[in-house]
Formats: sequence, C-alpha cells, structure tokens
Amino acid sequence: MLTQKCMPNSFLKWAQAFPAKQRYLGIERCNQWIGEAVAELNPDSLVDIGCGDGSLLFRYLKKVPREFYGVEGAPPLKEQAEKRGLKVLSYDLNGRWPFEDAKFDVVFSSQVIEHLHNIRLFVEEAYRVLKPGGVAIVASENLCSLLNCMALCMGYTPFSLMQTCGQYLGNPLGLHYHEALPEPLPIDHPAFAGVSGHIRVLTVRQAREVFALAGFEANAWSVSILPLPDGFSRLLEKFIHNRGHYLIVRAVKPRKKV
Repeated sequence: MLTQKCMPNSFLKWAQAFPAKQRYLGIERCNQWIGEAVAELNPDSLVDIGCGDGSLLFRYLKKVPREFYGVEGAPPLKEQAEKRGLKVLSYDLNGRWPFEDAKFDVVFSSQVIEHLHNIRLFVEEAYRVLKPGGVAIVASENLCSLLNCMALCMGYTPFSLMQTCGQYLGNPLGLHYHEALPEPLPIDHPAFAGVSGHIRVLTVRQAREVFALAGFEANAWSVSILPLPDGFSRLLEKFIHNRGHYLIVRAVKPRKKV
C-alpha cells in the first residue's frame, strides 16, 4: 500500500498543488452555475441557508429580492450579511425552520447540507417553505466523485470526509492533512460535529432520491471531475454526470402536491 513515508516530497507537493488549482476552478464553476440559476429565476422571495457574509448571490443577482432572508450562525458573518440588506436568522438546521408554509420562491444553500445529520428534515423543510412551483438550488460535495473514489482505492479517507470533528485526518494527499480547524464550540456541544466537519456527504443518485422522496421534481448532477484539468473535465461532464467533485441539485416543488 502506498503510504506518505514512501512518497517523494516532490510528488507529494505536486499531488497537493495541482488539484488545489483545479479545485478552485471547479468551485468557481459550481458557484457560477448555482448563482446564475437563482438570478434567472428572478425570485421575489429568497432564503439563503448558510449565507455566510451574504456576498455569493450578490455576484449574480440582477435584482435584489423584495424579501431576502439568510440563515447564519456565525455572529461576524451574520452582521456582514445584515449590512448587505439580508434579514438574517440563526437556528439549528437539523430542526424545524422558523418560516411559514409556502413563503419563498427560492431556497438556496451552498456547501451546508454535508454538515448536517438530519438531511431528510432539511429537505422536507425546504419543500414546506417553498411556494408551489418554487425551486430549491443546493450545492454540496459528491461522495462518488472520481477524486473520492481514487482515495478509497488507495486506502485513504475520501477527501470530502477528511474534515472530522475539528481535524483533517485519514488522507495524506489532502491539502490540509493533519491541520486543525478553529473550534467555536466545546466538543460536547450538540452542534460541534457539524460546525467542525462534514457529517453526511451524498452521492448524485442519493441526493436525487432524497429530494424526490420529499415530493420534489428533482435533478442532480456534478461538476469538476478532479483531479483532471478543468478543460478536460468540462468535456467529460457532458457524458459522465456523477463523477464531478461538486454536487448540484435543482429541485422544483410541484404546483400540485404529488
């Protein structure tokens, strides 16, 4: 088995630096797709679940929604999002959402769902708060990406699951291997695991099924087949829809409940 000790330093550096550039290009393409998808919907009411500082969607929105809500637990980021005009709430995303039924045209969430243990309730709540015909746009990481499959074949933890309870472990090819994350909560806090790592990372098929079982008309696919060069990845993505590292879900709430 290949181990970190038997890897030449030059190979290890290349194995970390080259994917880092491709990863950046991939996440930018993912952000562009989901951002433009929301902008094209031109929603009157929108909620950004895990909005951070609120800046992502402002890169793409042509018009600010009349009702623009955000959900963010980190006080500094919450404050920045509020300065941008979002009405920001904080609550446990593993529980019920404090919004009335059929409130929003769009539910948006990027790189959040993998931090939750109750993904089913998250999806069901997204369905509940959407108006009939409303759309959920969700981005995450893809457990069955080529990069994650390669890691498993080498006996390493999938890249998407290295971030565990405040530490990056199990894969010496990871960009942050053995680094520690900031720990904003005590280790015995119920939300510690989600705040400091990934809990559930879905495959493309699994994501589609989770949203479909909640009542959505759902489509799911992936972008950025890491560690391949971005240009080559774009070509392959036309034929291979489930090996990209970033998962995208576009789910529509039917106008009549099915």
